[in-house]
Amino acid sequence: MRPILVAAVLLAASCTRGSDFVVRPEPLGPAPTPGPVSFRALHVADFGDDTRQQAAVASAMAAASRAAPMDLLLHPGDNVYECGPDPMLPGAEKCAFGPDQNRVEPGYVPPVDPSFEKLFERPLAGVLRDGRPVPVLLTLGNHDVAALGTCASGGEARVIARRKACLAVAHRSPRWSMPGRHWVEDRGPVRFIGFDSNLLKRDYGDFSFDDEVAFVAEAARPCKERLCFIVAHHPSFSAGEHRDDATPTYLERVKRIEEAAGPIAAWLSGHEHQLEHLRAPAGYDVLISGNGSRARPGERFKAVSAPGARLLFASTSAGFGVLEVGEGGSWSYKFVDGAGKTLQCCTASARGPCRPVKCPP
Repeated sequence: MRPILVAAVLLAASCTRGSDFVVRPEPLGPAPTPGPVSFRALHVADFGDDTRQQAAVASAMAAASRAAPMDLLLHPGDNVYECGPDPMLPGAEKCAFGPDQNRVEPGYVPPVDPSFEKLFERPLAGVLRDGRPVPVLLTLGNHDVAALGTCASGGEARVIARRKACLAVAHRSPRWSMPGRHWVEDRGPVRFIGFDSNLLKRDYGDFSFDDEVAFVAEAARPCKERLCFIVAHHPSFSAGEHRDDATPTYLERVKRIEEAAGPIAAWLSGHEHQLEHLRAPAGYDVLISGNGSRARPGERFKAVSAPGARLLFASTSAGFGVLEVGEGGSWSYKFVDGAGKTLQCCTASARGPCRPVKCPP
């Protein structure tokens, strides 16, 4: 049974930059006075395909990294299109998770898979800080563990999906870090909690959603005292075509993650190949930056995925997000398109909400 879809109130919708479509349902507040920034991160997903759009977004992120120092690049999933790592390479079958079902068994060296460099790492060559690659932290997306249809190769789907997840975690480079299927990353005043959101839809590869919930609950213990962000490929709520994912099972699992996480500031995701800012019924912000390499220009954001979720901004523009954290736990976020133009900004004090504002000049 599908959930009831709630129509988005489009108080301002316009076509810009050719076919790009922008929705801003609410008026913008005054432009804030920029304050000191203690941490800055790029946020982009669904980037892993060799397209002209990818090249434009990569160039815009490189320009952003030259304009202001970036501490981290967050990439929540669909890292290597179409089907993730190659499970048929010699030695791939030996990749195995340890007892925690999260990290790869120590000592395993994965085979060289050229798709990592070609489709993901090489395009990021210009995203630098002080002449060195900005660290990239990733989570798994649905394409990264795809094992059906055109991605069915190498045996039983359950086995292949698990192997692909293992190969993605095992891979390491200056522009690729996935410590596990789920992980915690502390950067200054911020905690990022990454989890395997493929399990929001259904269990797969002998992995358990219960384990993800238990991990998030443990990882979120400090979140009453510090600023915490969930990082996951699938958004908790959305206004794009994947709103149809929001079955009763999906929403029940989202609720379990929310209850385990407690007071998060925002849920950073991709999966929808657009830029979206929503407010979850629980009050946190949902920031979707999934238009890295493949666009869906026909999307018109006519509904949100569940009652109580509010759409604050959406655009079919290719682009990425920039998260900035200031003193005292204040934070801000902006969407930037593939030409380097800032499209939308929001600011938050401490835990939010992040209120849409006019972007500073």
